[in-house]
This record gives sequence, C-alpha cells and structure tokens, in this order.
Amino acid sequence: MRSLLRLPLLFLAMLSLLVGLWAGLNRIGWTMYALPSIVHHGAIMAGGFLGTLISLEKIIPLKKKMLYSTPLLSGVSVVFFLLQKDVVAYAMLVTASAALCLVFAYYLVTQRDFIYLLMFAGSIGWLTGNIVLASQRFYPAAFPWWAAFVLFIISAERLELMKFLPVNKKQKIIFSVWLFLFPLGIILSFHSYGNILCAVALMGIAVWLLRFDLIAITLKKDGLPQYVAVALTGGYVALLLSGLFLITFVSKTMGYDAVVHTFFIGFVFSMIFAHGPIILPGVLGIVAKPFHRILYLWLFLLHASWLLRCIADACLYFEWRRATGCVTAVSIAGYFISMAILTARSDQHAKTV
Repeated sequence: MRSLLRLPLLFLAMLSLLVGLWAGLNRIGWTMYALPSIVHHGAIMAGGFLGTLISLEKIIPLKKKMLYSTPLLSGVSVVFFLLQKDVVAYAMLVTASAALCLVFAYYLVTQRDFIYLLMFAGSIGWLTGNIVLASQRFYPAAFPWWAAFVLFIISAERLELMKFLPVNKKQKIIFSVWLFLFPLGIILSFHSYGNILCAVALMGIAVWLLRFDLIAITLKKDGLPQYVAVALTGGYVALLLSGLFLITFVSKTMGYDAVVHTFFIGFVFSMIFAHGPIILPGVLGIVAKPFHRILYLWLFLLHASWLLRCIADACLYFEWRRATGCVTAVSIAGYFISMAILTARSDQHAKTV
C-alpha cells in the first residue's frame, strides 16, 4: 500500500525534472515551445525535483502516511508554476521545506546521530532559500541556500556510508568545519567577499571526500560498485572546480552560470547518477540494484556537457552553450529512462525466480 503512495510522488518529481529541463533549454536559447515557467527553472529543479526526491527518501523509513504530504507539497508546486500561480507555488515550497526540517529534527532527537544534525542543517538551507525567493523574488539570492541544502544532505549520506571506515574523529571534525564554512560564507554575502569562504569550503569538502570516501576501494571492483566510484569521483572533481570557479570565474560575464551548473550538473547530478541504482528501486519498494554499462554513457555525456558549458561561458560561445544544454538534457533523460527499464527488468526477474 505504501509503495503505491510513492508512485504519484515519484511521478511528480519526474514531471518537475522534465519541466525544469525544458525551462532550462528555454533559458539557454531554445525557444521551440517556451513554457510560462521558464523563469522558475531553479525553483522547479531544486524544490520540485530534488526537494521531492530527498523528502520522499527520508520519510519512507518513518512509515507515517501523513508525512507523504511533504513531498506532495513540493511536487505539486510545479503544477502551480505552470499555471503561473507563483505565490501558491512559493508557499508550497516553504511549507514542504519547513516540514522536512521537522522530519530531520525528529530523526536527530530519536537517533542522536551527527549525520542528522547535518541533514537538519541542510533542510534549514532549503527553507531559507525558499523564504528568500518568496520574499525577494531574486534567484541568485536563493541559489547558495539551495546549494547548502544538497551539499549537507549529500555529505551526511556519504559520512553515513563511511561509518565503518577507519576515519578518525579529528578528520570528521575537519570535514564538519569545511561544511559549516559554506553557510557562514553565505551569511557574510555569497555575492561579495563571502564567496571566497564558500569557495574554500567547497574545495576543502571535495578534497576531503576524494581522500576519505570509499572510491579508492570500489574503483578496483567491477560492475555497479566501480560505476558508483567513477560517478562519485566525477562529482567530487566538479565540486572542487565549483569552488575554484567561484573565486576565479564568478566576476566574468558568464561566471555565475558556470558556477551554478558546475555545482548542480557536475556535482549534484553526478551524485544522483551514482546513488540512483541503489536509492530509486528502494523508493519504489523494489529489492534490486539494477546496473548496465549504458549508465556510463549518460555519465560521460553529463560531465562533457557541463565542462563544455564552462568553456563556452568563458569564451562567450553562445551557440556552444545552447548545444551543451541539449547534451545535459539528453544525458539526464537517458539516465532516468535507462533506470526505469533496468529497474522494471530487475523486478520482473525477481518475481520469476
């Protein structure tokens, strides 16, 4: 029964992804059919897609039907963006993010684990970004808070998976310092001198993860573990470059575009590609870890797209930039279509065995 509740929520997340990608193509110069939600590309991707997926994943273990209202609110926000009811959509995102804060507060009180403190801090970032957007209607002011949201959630999940690795308490404290430097930089002004602190934080987090995460072990394996390691490595390199670009590139004409998409496409979507074969079937209640080497193709195209986009931004090659948007959309759509097929096949095989 509960798995049936998840299907419409997953559909809303995928709808948000499709609308967000199409709006992104509109913004980058493809005007075959311009959506009314073009200006809300960021909110749809960060809230309607990422917020819904993260909320859904985190409420499932609590086994409370009422909590499904959290991803429902963030997922349905895309419909109101399409209807140009922006105020309603903002209110839904603010409410959903406030609810997720309460979910992580519950986890923190009951589990008393540091990773839930990090996740709670991340949800505060999502809530703050949504409030900033609703009050100021200025996306660049909301972006760093949304970045903090996914940065803290992903970092907490990686720490949880590293629980049994020989990483001492001192190293974990250093990692935590790098993490909390990022919101400190936002508070000091992300679009001014605070960006230096944010940049240092991103580079410090990336170097730490490259050094201490599981990738050194799993790169030597075959199949899914090796693929996950490759995707994680690519994501960490993108995170490192996000910090570097934030210092050296952000003052250029297209520097902000390069930073935003290096972070969200290069880092965040690489993390999604890495965790998808493990998390997505679990969200649907399917016991499977589907994998096929075609996933490498989508991963390669994903990273090629943002790297070429950064080159296009630096050189002001706007036609290149438009082309990279298509490559990004194809890689993401291809990945999720492949995952749907592979998951369905794995589930069917499990039922016939």
